[in-house]
Amino acid sequence: MNKQRARTGSEKEYRKEQLKKAALQLFAKNGFKSTTVAMITKKSLLSPAAFYLYFTNKIAIYRQLNKDGIDILEKLIREALQNSKDSSIDKLHAIAHAYVNFFKKYQQYFYITEILHLGNTEFFYDTAMVRELEDRTLQILGIVASIIEEGIHANEFKRIDPMKTAVTLWGMIDGVLILEVKKSTGFTGFSVDELIEQMMEIVLHGIMEE
Repeated sequence: MNKQRARTGSEKEYRKEQLKKAALQLFAKNGFKSTTVAMITKKSLLSPAAFYLYFTNKIAIYRQLNKDGIDILEKLIREALQNSKDSSIDKLHAIAHAYVNFFKKYQQYFYITEILHLGNTEFFYDTAMVRELEDRTLQILGIVASIIEEGIHANEFKRIDPMKTAVTLWGMIDGVLILEVKKSTGFTGFSVDELIEQMMEIVLHGIMEE
């Protein structure tokens, strides 16, 4: 009986992952609005009935992928911090590079967490689900803010608001990466890594103790 339950549970998890994999590729290719449940089930080779066993609608699977993307990003950040040096400056550089690594290796998730749902009001109808995603994002921003606070206590940084600075820094990293998505940097001859480094130099110059 236990083996049968385990096998059934494994099969269910496999089907759910197949649906998520198909949805991830379709959302990244076609956008949120142009992707349908029928397209997801066709690509995953599963039936609409199978889809609705796991997800109530298209928004639900999109939000799950959004959460998955945030989990991947947080994991990359924590791994980068473990390998970084002791100074808060080095840690902020490590966080920025972890985000760029997420952008490069998991670009489909980057599109989902940052871009594809923008302008689609239906995505924001379920305020509880929106709040859950906001809370996860705040947890990552809290990691950044904690590093900035460490830098303040170590007299590396000025007396600044840690969370406000974390949000600003995050927004600037986002801005560079979104420019790269828009293909708005190639003509300049600068790589995304060079632009992130330049941005970090500007930010750190502004917050470091003299």
